[in-house]
Amino acid sequence: MTKKSIFKKTNLGWIVASIGVGIIITFIIPIWGWMIAVGGGLIYAGWYIIEHSHH
Repeated sequence: MTKKSIFKKTNLGWIVASIGVGIIITFIIPIWGWMIAVGGGLIYAGWYIIEHSHH
């Protein structure tokens, strides 16, 4: 193998890895965002119920 073909394979590997990581992040980050939002909503709802249950 020449130096040039090794360089091309390395570049191709980085490109494929970047695309794979990008796809994974695209699906995982929104899921975590929704989980955090739902968790915050549940905490707020629980807090609201506790505050308004005592007369």
